[in-house]
Amino acid sequence: MKKSYYNKLDIIRLFSCIAVLLYHLGLLEGGYLAVCTFFVLTGYLSIISASKKDNFSIKDYYISRLKKIYLPLLIVVFTTIAIITLIPSINYINMKPETTSVLLGYNNFWQLNANLDYFVRHISSPFIHLWYIAIILQFELLFPICYKIIKKVNKNIKKIFSIILFIILAVISYLLFFDSINKGNLMSAYYGTIPRLFSVFLGIALGIIHSNHKPLTFNSNVIKNIIFTIYLVILTILFIKVDFKSSWFNLSMIATTLITLRMIDYSITPSNKLNNIQSMIKSLASISYEIYLVQYPVIFLLQDKDMNGIIKTIIVIVCTVIISYAIHFAIDINKKNKDNTLRLIVLIPLLIISLFGAYKFIIAKDYTEDIKKLEEELNENNDLIKEKQKEYEKNKQEAESNWKEELNKLDADQNNLKEYVKNLKVVGIGDSIMELCVKELYQTFPNGYFDAATNRVEKQAPAILQDLKNRGMLGDVVVINLGTNGNGLSTYRDSMLDIIGDRKVFWLNATRPDVDVYNPNLIDYASKHDNLYVIDWISYVDGHPEYLIYDGVHPSVRGRPI
Repeated sequence: MKKSYYNKLDIIRLFSCIAVLLYHLGLLEGGYLAVCTFFVLTGYLSIISASKKDNFSIKDYYISRLKKIYLPLLIVVFTTIAIITLIPSINYINMKPETTSVLLGYNNFWQLNANLDYFVRHISSPFIHLWYIAIILQFELLFPICYKIIKKVNKNIKKIFSIILFIILAVISYLLFFDSINKGNLMSAYYGTIPRLFSVFLGIALGIIHSNHKPLTFNSNVIKNIIFTIYLVILTILFIKVDFKSSWFNLSMIATTLITLRMIDYSITPSNKLNNIQSMIKSLASISYEIYLVQYPVIFLLQDKDMNGIIKTIIVIVCTVIISYAIHFAIDINKKNKDNTLRLIVLIPLLIISLFGAYKFIIAKDYTEDIKKLEEELNENNDLIKEKQKEYEKNKQEAESNWKEELNKLDADQNNLKEYVKNLKVVGIGDSIMELCVKELYQTFPNGYFDAATNRVEKQAPAILQDLKNRGMLGDVVVINLGTNGNGLSTYRDSMLDIIGDRKVFWLNATRPDVDVYNPNLIDYASKHDNLYVIDWISYVDGHPEYLIYDGVHPSVRGRPI
């Protein structure tokens, strides 16, 4: 095939790259579907590239993959770690095990084992998107052997057999994907290697067809362009409309795959010399892999910066493109390039930073066992929360207390004050910090109601409070313990206070993730609301490392309320 045949493939790659980036930025609900397109392109281009070589060498193939796929991955991963270790406010506990899984190509399985959810928009890791790269690495490891088998089959048997074989494998893969979804195992289907390979297998089948036959399309280039554009519009609609909760989720995954196959068919057309726009598309498409690698670390590092949302989005996009181009430019050192000296100047600092990151990774402590113990305690406390919530609802009393009058009466009588506190109907909404302390909280407030969950953010709180209010279960006092998982918008806080009404609200400040932004913002917000009080949690733990566990965030037994 002529090089010009691949011009429209640049559009597909760039389009899919933008869709995934916008999804990670929270701007495109169905952008995750574009990963199916990348899988198709991986299978297709692997076959096309291999078929062009008269003597396919497994050794040369692996060397090529190491340079194009693994080297950029190493640079991005270790550079990210280097930067993270220099920022005191970031405490990346999973760094050792998660990075190991990324480097060894099993991150998709690691994330499954860690019960991570790709569709939860809380950004707790800079590498959560690398499950996709893990599947690609697994595929690239096996592809040369697979291709050797394909060549032997095509030589000794009819070529149609290998095409049918990969179509059958794709059907089996998709049926496994479909079955997992129907059984409620969303992440097993999404992260699993075999359930996701249906797109790759179909890409391989199309690659075999194109290596031996012409695409099944119209002869007219005008008609081809029109149909290609129609497919692009259909994909755009899917990316906009179909979120992961949609009833169309299953169908959209296979639909995206099939549409991509047809778009590739309509991309295989000769074209004239590239104009300026086409050259720009080609240039951006050439760094699509680096853009995928870089985007989430940039989002992770900037997630808690207090700035306008639009400005932050622009900064993320610009930084992602610049860093991606720098990595792509630096790595592409070969005899054909005249600017190898400049490339080397860019590459050397990247390698130095990466080596520093590699050193930090090597000496980092593995907290896997500590995390397991924490998860066990959280799960145990979660069961207690559910039990106590049912008890609270069963025994709730309708009588209301006047907070100010009661406090005035009890100021001088500590014994009565303790008794009053003990019987107070406190409602607590929090994240894993409150969840970890729930036993002690129920000892102090036996008539309380606490709703806490791991990774909870402020955005989730209004719905919980509204439900409690609707059921007449919103107590005398509300305690909020959110902020560890990111700085919320004032609109969420406004909604919470509107629902709570004139009840007293006590809100704990945070030790993480960015105390220099979150805590001052919370104090400023409280100053504008007479019924909102900030509990200075960070001042209690400051200078007392024994009050926190290994992560510097969650309270130890000594740091919990009594």
